[in-house]
Amino acid sequence: MANSGWSLAMRRIDAEFDIAQFVASMLVRKIAANNFRLAATDRIKFAHLPDEVIARIEHIVLEAYLEAGEDVSEDIVREDLWQQALTSRREMIANGELIPKCEFLKRGGLTARRLATLRSDDGIFTIEVDGVEYFPALLAVPPSQRRSVYEICRIIATAPSDARLDFLTSPRESLRDRSPLDTLRTADGFKKISRMAEAWAAEWSRTSVTLYEGYHEAEPTGVDPLYKAATGVDPRKRLWDRASTALHAYGYEWPLGPYPDVRTFSLFVERQAVGDDQATPEACVQIAVVGEYVQIRIVAAPGTALQSETVPGGKPKSFLEVAKRVIAHLVAQSAGH
Repeated sequence: MANSGWSLAMRRIDAEFDIAQFVASMLVRKIAANNFRLAATDRIKFAHLPDEVIARIEHIVLEAYLEAGEDVSEDIVREDLWQQALTSRREMIANGELIPKCEFLKRGGLTARRLATLRSDDGIFTIEVDGVEYFPALLAVPPSQRRSVYEICRIIATAPSDARLDFLTSPRESLRDRSPLDTLRTADGFKKISRMAEAWAAEWSRTSVTLYEGYHEAEPTGVDPLYKAATGVDPRKRLWDRASTALHAYGYEWPLGPYPDVRTFSLFVERQAVGDDQATPEACVQIAVVGEYVQIRIVAAPGTALQSETVPGGKPKSFLEVAKRVIAHLVAQSAGH
């Protein structure tokens, strides 16, 4: 039993807390038996231990059982991660890293109206703790830094608030162990951090383009695609711009070729955010190569008028080259060119 979850948890609790062994043993068994949470009915038996100690021991027990290879459901692991995040947020409030609105207005020298505008355009973000919104104190910057800090906040708005705060405050080796927020105070800091922020923001959403032989109005099931490409790209960019990026960025593509000679095919675009179980369908384009012309029929695309048209295709090309040309045409069209 030397490597059991119970024994690992006992050793770690003993190393971190001055708790009697029989009390620790009872705690471990009750926590493990109740999905790694101390039941409310048992809490009174350990009333001498503060809530933060109980929360820490719950986490120790879960980690020990996971390390020992014992059966722990994914839901329990997710709940533990959520509890850790909540505990961390509460500590940030206690030490002044997260502050209420009234304090943020005072420190930042902002009016309530200006703050509302900044929040609506993602120049500033909040973090919710126990149903109350708090502001990161480090965003209450002096006037000389506001423009650069607020613009970076807008760029990274594709990510959850916790992740945004982590991006701004975490030291990075590429920045000589400084955080992005500290680097913004340097002469060329904004240029460097804006590039980094754009790349980071793109990682939170993935756009994919999938091609199937023949005409389809929905992605067929049980059929291998002719080709699929996907890459991280900012979801706020226009649909066809994102599709073009997916086809040219080579973040992921399969198969690599050689490709069959296909003259009629359907192109599907979908987007998926980090954490989403399923992708969101965004567009379907039916494409046919007829001689030196390409017939295009947009079946579905939010914000795009459904249409059919014929465009010059030049000399016959592979279906992938045709797809890239069609998307380039739609990019130019959506831009008003």
